[in-house]
Amino acid sequence: MQNEITFNDRFPELKEENIKAMAKRREDYSLHRDIKAREENEAIARRFERDKEKQQ
Repeated sequence: MQNEITFNDRFPELKEENIKAMAKRREDYSLHRDIKAREENEAIARRFERDKEKQQ
């Protein structure tokens, strides 16, 4: 059948350099996500502190 998708068409042969590159991208993404989450959490905490001070 012409419409069949073979495994190698969608997932090329894994090479060590590609595996290392994928691991580096995942690590970079995780680091960026964690830094962004910390910044956002700190901003929320500062906003709660300001709101708390306004209420007093």
